Amino acid sequence: MMTSRADYFFAHCLTAPVIMGVVNVTPDSFSDAGQFQTGTGINHAAAVEHALNLACQGAAILDLGGEASSFHRPDIGPVDPQEQLRRVLPVVEEIARRRDDADGIPPSPPGVSSGPGHAALISIDTRSSTVAAAALRAGADIINDISAGTDDPEMLPLAARMECPIILMHRREEHFGQAPPAYDNVCGEVISYLLQRSQSALAAGVKPHRILLDPGLGFGKSAADNWKLLAGIGELAALGFPVVLGASRKRFLAELLPPHLRDPSPDGWLARDILTSQIIVPAAARGVKIHRVHQVPLARQALEVFARMA
Repeated sequence: MMTSRADYFFAHCLTAPVIMGVVNVTPDSFSDAGQFQTGTGINHAAAVEHALNLACQGAAILDLGGEASSFHRPDIGPVDPQEQLRRVLPVVEEIARRRDDADGIPPSPPGVSSGPGHAALISIDTRSSTVAAAALRAGADIINDISAGTDDPEMLPLAARMECPIILMHRREEHFGQAPPAYDNVCGEVISYLLQRSQSALAAGVKPHRILLDPGLGFGKSAADNWKLLAGIGELAALGFPVVLGASRKRFLAELLPPHLRDPSPDGWLARDILTSQIIVPAAARGVKIHRVHQVPLARQALEVFARMA
């Protein structure tokens, strides 16, 4: 039986930490809203070029999403699956075509770029099994579900049926203008929840080597909670599933910045990108395997520092 691109990657290329590059094909994502919007809709070609550029910069995984997930912000809500597909499916199809047309080789080891994007896996960031199924058929390799399969009961069976990896993330509901939920022990509660969701995935037929866990930084957590999760991230890694960490540009980083860089702006995002790269080294040392970022060159540089100090 032929080994899938994703199974090959997780068996042979995840011996060192890797980078997941963010590609938001949305008009309202929190840090890069509308970067591919035109007067008549979405510039899919620009989104494709951006994604392939991230791969050339060192991203081993490209995470494509058509729905903004920061529901604590005003006017941000669920996006219909058909609209998500209108946004992301042409991008998935073109990246997969150009990757596979190159020469069909499996992904390169971490840190090695073998051409314009054909070494990168494609992740579909969605809570909808309809979107996930269409993206997988179009060439995506991984499902990234911020609801950990709770928003759509068909998601875990889909991952099992299509034999693809799935990222299960922890989140708590957070509403605009309200304080984040309180935790008695944020690390313990996040780990317990993700362990339970991983058991649900296994029960649905997902193989253990295809389950990845994400603590969900910023999703219903206070700044203090996020720092506690980062300090205790090794406990999550100790469960044995690859850990995905998305600290990139999150709100809690702003408290470390001078006032003029705390609000959204190009300089503010760059300042948060630098802080993100500083988080990557200790996180990698604690066992985090996949670092989800907006700014790939800084993340790659951080992982090169980690490699020399490991």
